[in-house]
Amino acid sequence: MNDSDSDTGPAYDLDRLKWLDPTSTARFSWRELEISDGSTSEGLIGDIVRLCDELFNHLSVLEQFSETTSRGAKADLQRRVELPSMKARLARAQRELRECYRELRARRSAFVDDQLQALAITDRPSGLKLHIGSGGHGLDGWINLDAGGDDMALNVNWGLPFPDESVAFVYSAHLLEHLRFQDQAPLFVREVHRVLEDGGTARFVVPDVGRLMAAYVRKDGEFFSARQEFYPLSQGFLVDGVATLDYILLFCGAGSQLLNYNHKFGYDAITLCKLLIDAGFTVATESSYQGSSYPELRIDDYGYNAGTTSQEDEHFSLFVEARK
Repeated sequence: MNDSDSDTGPAYDLDRLKWLDPTSTARFSWRELEISDGSTSEGLIGDIVRLCDELFNHLSVLEQFSETTSRGAKADLQRRVELPSMKARLARAQRELRECYRELRARRSAFVDDQLQALAITDRPSGLKLHIGSGGHGLDGWINLDAGGDDMALNVNWGLPFPDESVAFVYSAHLLEHLRFQDQAPLFVREVHRVLEDGGTARFVVPDVGRLMAAYVRKDGEFFSARQEFYPLSQGFLVDGVATLDYILLFCGAGSQLLNYNHKFGYDAITLCKLLIDAGFTVATESSYQGSSYPELRIDDYGYNAGTTSQEDEHFSLFVEARK
């Protein structure tokens, strides 16, 4: 287990997130779409997504998409623009991107298999302990997985590369809120349920947005002052020491849902427990910091986020355990 006392916490690059700051005009800038030679893969994908967004903005009106007319408006057939050549070009682009996707899936398979072999995981493993979303805080005796690399570099949206009922315990702290609630989160928790053995237990830690929103409603400056020590905000997100509504909504996932690992959703105990029960878990209950009935899962002190507290020693995180 890592010594959490020596952990000074994450480095926040506020300049990189300046476009989120209400006092900055950066988020109101707009540039004409263009192709940049020598772009990184990340930049190229970003341009493709932005291009698709602009294509939708134009074609949805010119061709009168169902999305455009499904809210009470009627299609204006007199003004509808037929663009058959455009559709053919989009189909070619779709086929090219699909080929890229197929090649990446094939490479992903070999990428994951090589890591499993390096960990000497047998064809029929049992009693494994998975730490999913380790974030650089690996746990001894656990298989630590993270998109940024650890024992395994893995994006959980690929699925978990372990057989059914091969895992005794799963621990995942401050990962679930980074998955889209409508599709990614349910698939992920179903994967966790699949790999757990009968009676296996998963412990999930997420930001407690119920507590956060309650503090916002009551304008609790002391709560946000304590929170600032752990999660420093730009002054543009604070009014009289209380976080602004746009920050609260961004924290709960109201920002972009594509091409980033930002928060995609916010959980309270009821919502998280329901997500887990819907995934097939027999029991899902709210826990407390270090409050697991299993010694193996009393590891909330391993890193940074789970241990942060207000001045009243109330944790900013929500702890939930689910048993298969």
